[in-house]
Amino acid sequence: MMAISSIPVTVVAGFLGAGKTTLLNRMVQRAEGGRLAVIVNDFGELNIDAAIIAEVTDAVYSLQNGCICCTVQEDLLAQLVSLTQLTPRLERIVIECSGVSDPQRIVQTLGYPQLRAYVHLDAVITLVDATGYSALEGEFARLSRAQVACADLVLLNKSDLVSPSELASVRNSLGGRARVFSTVQAELPDALLLADRDEPASLKMTPVSARHDQLFESWVWKSQQQLEPTAFRAWLARLPADVFRLKGQVLLQGTGHPYWVQHVGTRSQFSPAASSGDAPAVQLVFIARRGSDLRESLEQGLEACLVAA
Repeated sequence: MMAISSIPVTVVAGFLGAGKTTLLNRMVQRAEGGRLAVIVNDFGELNIDAAIIAEVTDAVYSLQNGCICCTVQEDLLAQLVSLTQLTPRLERIVIECSGVSDPQRIVQTLGYPQLRAYVHLDAVITLVDATGYSALEGEFARLSRAQVACADLVLLNKSDLVSPSELASVRNSLGGRARVFSTVQAELPDALLLADRDEPASLKMTPVSARHDQLFESWVWKSQQQLEPTAFRAWLARLPADVFRLKGQVLLQGTGHPYWVQHVGTRSQFSPAASSGDAPAVQLVFIARRGSDLRESLEQGLEACLVAA
């Protein structure tokens, strides 16, 4: 049984590029000053997701350079224990899993004895990319299904980018779950995002047969030089399918201020970023299929986009 005064925890999961950071930003903005803390896990050397969310809240905590359900699980436990001791007491904790995480491991962590009296699982929300879910194969498909199977709410996101028949096909492939919501830009009513539920969320599990670090590889590319906008956009348009996610901060020639860039599938999104101070002009995080042997060619392509000093 969970303690009456325990803190509700929402776990946000979903495969790479499904829209988790967009959803977290919505939750933070709609908390309206409530005592909400966000734990963000990025599979890579830089935690770009945490930096983006930090622009709208100070209460963001970063777990990086590993998968939250594998190599940094002990860090998660320590962070949760620390958050339960804050005064005044938190009203909610939100945990964003990396795109390569099985949320079942995080759910199990919340049941550890040192946490049981202080936090309870409110819900697991899994985002599904309507444009890419059906194309996943092998271990990637099994991982994505595990993320869906563990969910209490499934957001079938980017539903505006597929036809009604394609959307229905993806929805049917999710196994007929009762609480599936078709969304655009992870838009969901506040009552579903932040409302407490009467009982702890039910636990479901679909095992994943391989460790995530055997499926994915991540690396960081930095430069002190600006990027030429037209060349950089053309480079983004040529990214191969084995690059699941590209995100980071870039300074484009002629703009005068940095931008966040996020790329998934064939789409790229740019949004203004806060001044990066002494940070490199370009910081990009790649998440790609392990063994794809793309790093050298991709970095050579980026170097060709740089503006000569």
